[in-house]
Amino acid sequence: MGKELFDEVVRLSGLPEDIISKELTRILKKSGIPPQKVTEPVLRKAMASYLREIVSENLREESR
Repeated sequence: MGKELFDEVVRLSGLPEDIISKELTRILKKSGIPPQKVTEPVLRKAMASYLREIVSENLREESR
C-alpha cells in the first residue's frame, strides 16, 4: 500500500493537498513511519494519536 494509500488519503481528505500532505507526513514521522511504508493499521493508530493530541490541547485551552 504505502505511498498509494498515503496519496489516496491526501486526495480524499478534500483539504489542500500540499498542506495535508505535509501534516500527514509529520503525523506519521512521529510514529516513525515514512509515507512510503504506511499501512491502514498504522495510519489509524497515527491518526488516533493525533486526534488525542489535538483534543487534549483544546481541552487545556478551554480550562484556562
